[in-house]
Amino acid sequence: MAMLHRITMAPRVRSLVSCRPLSTAASSPPPPSEPGAAGTILAGPIAYSKALSLFHWLVGFTMIGSVGAVLQAQQVKGKEKGVWMHRHKSLGLLAGMLVAPRFIFRLTSKVPAPMKEWSTMEQLASKFTHLSLYGLMVGMPATGIAMGYYGGKGLPFFWTKFDGAATANGEVAKQAFSIHKTMGTYGKPSSPGSIPSAEPSWFEKGEPLKRAGLK
Repeated sequence: MAMLHRITMAPRVRSLVSCRPLSTAASSPPPPSEPGAAGTILAGPIAYSKALSLFHWLVGFTMIGSVGAVLQAQQVKGKEKGVWMHRHKSLGLLAGMLVAPRFIFRLTSKVPAPMKEWSTMEQLASKFTHLSLYGLMVGMPATGIAMGYYGGKGLPFFWTKFDGAATANGEVAKQAFSIHKTMGTYGKPSSPGSIPSAEPSWFEKGEPLKRAGLK
């Protein structure tokens, strides 16, 4: 009888074991993100560093303010024109002072990778516009400073002023003015190009603010 009992119980035990689900949640790693999934970012930080983000906005606002001041100066005459040009030069000099630490933090910080849903053309366009803006960020203040310094008039800075060269160099000042004017004329339209191209949902989720460290 004992032998018969063991034989009849064996199938029942095997059926219970085969029906029990195996739990692998604790031992198995989470599945990796699917390549190319919408809204995913390549490996790297999800936002710019606080220092880089701070100097990005400081340079950006001073550059915008300087451009706005010279555009306003072009619309008025007399004493008011001089006031707006003073603001233009002061903000331009301030932007030039902020560019150096801006570059240092950019070179020493890790930055977010491009969104995966960007096409190759969109990534190339983004790099082109950013390089163009870097050129303006350096070239505009540099040529403006060169004009004031080598022209002998000095560099106005809000409530104070930095002296120019002891011996003026009109040729250098003239060349700097020509470059400055050309960059200003053709560079202003490139500013909107810094706005990233992405699907609307990317903006709805606040991704630009997250990457800029503002959310």
